[in-house]
Amino acid sequence: MATRKIDREQIIEQALKTLATSNSFADFSLRKVAADLHIDVSTLYWHFKNKQEILQAMAEAVITQVTIPATDLEWTTQLKQLFSNVFDIYEQYPLSATLMIETIPSALVRLQLIERAIAIMTDVGIDEQTANVAVTSIDFLLTGVMIDLTTEAHFRQKITAEKNQNLLTHVKKIHELAQSHHLTHMQTSIKMRNQFSAKQQFAMGLDLIIEGLKQHLPTKN
Repeated sequence: MATRKIDREQIIEQALKTLATSNSFADFSLRKVAADLHIDVSTLYWHFKNKQEILQAMAEAVITQVTIPATDLEWTTQLKQLFSNVFDIYEQYPLSATLMIETIPSALVRLQLIERAIAIMTDVGIDEQTANVAVTSIDFLLTGVMIDLTTEAHFRQKITAEKNQNLLTHVKKIHELAQSHHLTHMQTSIKMRNQFSAKQQFAMGLDLIIEGLKQHLPTKN
């Protein structure tokens, strides 16, 4: 394979594109990145020690694009805007939520994002422990929604494009069992899932967490 001059930023940019087109995070490889760049895989190691270092740089590049809301906004607005912005960036870069799980938040920009999220709450008097638990809970919610969204898209692709009848049978079975066994809450859940987008569902979950956080605000005399 031909060798050409390439820099660190080009590798990161292409690695994110290659990840986005991968069937899963496990399917992502440096050989695919190198092939997409039309270079030998050994060239990547001129800039990065190993795959983990590239993954770390990719995660940093994704989080760098998250816009931090203005500090003069009301605290609940700041929290909603911050995590809405993170959601949008995760959606822009498929599998990036899994990328965050597979990497250590050792980059300053990632630590600053966590710091800001906690500070939004502590600045209005919510105690440190509660703020930390809330950020972790929101992160779990966001990551779960994004992974679920990716998995659902993968199944939909197999059902519609590849005509996978086995998967289609399981989808139909959910509806049939919910109706035949009178699982009314499950039926409502199915309707809501079809009615609201993934981002709307995340926003509703975030609203519930924020309502709980309000109980931890200092009591005004």
